[in-house]
Amino acid sequence: MAKITKLEQKIKTQAKRKRVCAYARVSMDSERMKHSLSAQVSYYNDLIQHHSEWEYAGVFADYGISGTGTDKRDEFNRMLKECELGHIDIILTKSIQRFARNTVDLLTTVRHLKELGIEVWFEKENINSLSGDGELMLSILASFAQEESRSISENSKWGIRKLYEKGVPRRGRIYGYRVKNGNYVIKEDEAEVVRRIFRMFLDGDSCYVIGEKLEAEGVKSFTGKKLRSEVIANMIRQEKYTGCTLCQKVYTTDSITHKQIKNNGELPKYFIEDTHPAIISMEIFKAAQEEFAERYGVKIINGIAEKASYLYHKNRKGKHQKHRSPQWSEERRKAHAEIYRTRETGICKYDFSHFIECEHCHGHLQAQLRHYVDGATEVRWSAVEHTERNKESPRPLIPQDNVLKKQIADCLGWDDFDADRMFELLKIITINVDIITLHFKDGSTNSFKYIPAKVIHRKRKENI
Repeated sequence: MAKITKLEQKIKTQAKRKRVCAYARVSMDSERMKHSLSAQVSYYNDLIQHHSEWEYAGVFADYGISGTGTDKRDEFNRMLKECELGHIDIILTKSIQRFARNTVDLLTTVRHLKELGIEVWFEKENINSLSGDGELMLSILASFAQEESRSISENSKWGIRKLYEKGVPRRGRIYGYRVKNGNYVIKEDEAEVVRRIFRMFLDGDSCYVIGEKLEAEGVKSFTGKKLRSEVIANMIRQEKYTGCTLCQKVYTTDSITHKQIKNNGELPKYFIEDTHPAIISMEIFKAAQEEFAERYGVKIINGIAEKASYLYHKNRKGKHQKHRSPQWSEERRKAHAEIYRTRETGICKYDFSHFIECEHCHGHLQAQLRHYVDGATEVRWSAVEHTERNKESPRPLIPQDNVLKKQIADCLGWDDFDADRMFELLKIITINVDIITLHFKDGSTNSFKYIPAKVIHRKRKENI
């Protein structure tokens, strides 16, 4: 028997170099923090480029941005985009606090990167996101980071309020002033515009007319835009032009979202006199507040007229029209809204108009007519106001009108969809992401999952 020898040739393969980037962030806008961020960037540049098995994929750095959210962190979001495009294998970061102080954001981002096969190395905590106990350790430490952020926020608010009690206000950007060495200094050209606004308002011009006159003269705001009537109304109600400051008009409710709400007595306000040079006298300011309150039908609280919801203009004879009630009672507002929430009185162009409601934001889905290149049209239903009503909740899908009708007919056991029959049986239809719930008039419900139709690639009609 012939002898057979198996020959194996070893092929030398060169390991693929990992594409590595780094993320750095500082939350405070100061010279010291600039040096800190610069040091982080230099450190990661050297670290990555001197590692033989790594390929440099950049350093992403956000300056002066809080870590409690991701919306305003441009470099962070750009880095995630590069990850999704497959340009990054490993992310280096100094600590969990630099990456995110919001537990939900941190875990959501890390899990998303894990699905993409991307590691995140947290140097201070010595954690690798792809390791067995990585996510558990991240959950624990991220909770500590978020609580630390909340504690810092509370301490910061406490310190600010103590300054208010001592008569030390905070300085922000305001038309007519500039901040120099922590104090307001009058910018004379803008200050003259402020004086003119008060004079014109007391002489009878509406906020709209004042804005039109200033626009004709080329007067612009900070950002080079038109001084709109709403902006002028706020300037007339701005007590800082008298050299005094009313502190804590608004306050922050959540250290994560940083949402601010109007202070209606929940916290004390502090009125501090002579905090900076005045542009107008207190007498002129008081006269303007009285005129504003009388003209727009609002109250004067703490010496300042409340914000008007309706800034009307002069009629052709040059006289102010009688103002309508700027603030309806809650009962009147609900009664008015209810009129247009029903099919009987609302404008119902389609079968599902005023009949499909989002379970999270409780807003009606609105019809959107789409026109395709082949000449066909299609109606879809979208929760247009969902973000304004309930930003935190998931958005519902955008069901196609004809597909939804077929699936409702199938759910009810009908051969074909019948709108009149649907109105007789159902009270309303609700949607929760992709779950459609039919609410019957007898109180029972029936739910099914909406299945989108396959995408049809339409071709443009050819001219014959």
